[in-house]
Amino acid sequence: MILMHSRPKEQREAVRNLVQLVLMRDMATFNPDRFKDWIKDTDARFRKVGLTLIFEIRSRTVHFTIKEIRSGRTAFKFTASTRVSFDDRDVVMSVEEFGKQTW
Repeated sequence: MILMHSRPKEQREAVRNLVQLVLMRDMATFNPDRFKDWIKDTDARFRKVGLTLIFEIRSRTVHFTIKEIRSGRTAFKFTASTRVSFDDRDVVMSVEEFGKQTW
């Protein structure tokens, strides 16, 4: 994992904003479609600063991984502590499909 203090300011701010949003937001209030839209919007903001957001839902807990687009290295990982009310199979979007979508 890349140390955050060595990242450009824009990337640090994007990660900080995501962590802050997840800490303040109750993930249990999302339904699969709303969660998918939120992830797409958030990833679009990350791509502007050279990062991509990947998520995985295991045991109804969301695990986020933030990677550099250019090198593919993991920049940051964290897990949402609140439980979502759906499973991975309920969100019709895989990581492969996610990168191919145009918005």
